[in-house]
Amino acid sequence: MFKGSGKKPASLTDELQYYCHEFNEFNQRCERICKALAEIANQHESISSYSVRGMRHNATWLKYRINEFSRQLQALHERAHREER
Repeated sequence: MFKGSGKKPASLTDELQYYCHEFNEFNQRCERICKALAEIANQHESISSYSVRGMRHNATWLKYRINEFSRQLQALHERAHREER
């Protein structure tokens, strides 16, 4: 489970910051999974080269999308913080 406190944030900025932290933890876990899949693909001769390429492609795509979501979430948080002032 994620490290969140479970308390509902008081403002939009606080809520966005909360989810930025939650998403950052999710991102780190996904990165570890992607690295593990890449390692498995490189270490096992019984996996076909087609499967290895597919695993690498999906791991790369997942890391790219996670980072993009993270950037978008952070930008939204910064915009909300500016607008609350």
